[in-house]
Amino acid sequence: MAEIARLYFQELFEAKERGNCENILTGIEQCITDEDNYCLKAQYTQVEIWEALQSMGATKASGENGFPAIFFQKFWHIIGVEVSNFFLQHLNGGIEVSSINCTQIVLIPKIANPNSLSQFHPISLCNVIYKIMAKAMANRFQEVLDKCIDKAQSSFVLRRLISDNVLLAYEIQHTLNRKKLGKKRMDGS
Repeated sequence: MAEIARLYFQELFEAKERGNCENILTGIEQCITDEDNYCLKAQYTQVEIWEALQSMGATKASGENGFPAIFFQKFWHIIGVEVSNFFLQHLNGGIEVSSINCTQIVLIPKIANPNSLSQFHPISLCNVIYKIMAKAMANRFQEVLDKCIDKAQSSFVLRRLISDNVLLAYEIQHTLNRKKLGKKRMDGS
């Protein structure tokens, strides 16, 4: 049964071979300036690692090593230098991340009595070490993300609300209705 589940989710989530990506950016305007790029490519610092760790949920799922973020937060005074150096070696290009990119998948039933794998919702439990690195990178990208995302995109963007588009649609509809009513009044109909 375990092998069947592994094969099912492997087929579902495994990265496939990419096609030719040469022209993928054709027609897309450059939005990152040279200064932005310089900041994005700068060496990561211990401060960025600490900020990433502090912004994480302390007791969220810990992944395969069993250490939740609170462990790193509480004992940073003991392990901080060594852990920071480990992160900085990975983030600044010295070591590949595959050694820490291990994820456990837990299957949560979508219904009371599931009888097929499609009736389970897979939840990934990433290693906290990997989460800290990803968070440090995300924090850095956050500084330029608004330049890369169209103004019409409103959900999942800081300081933008999905309801903004609902309000915009309402205003457009209201304006169109007023124009129709105004035209009818002028025609006498």
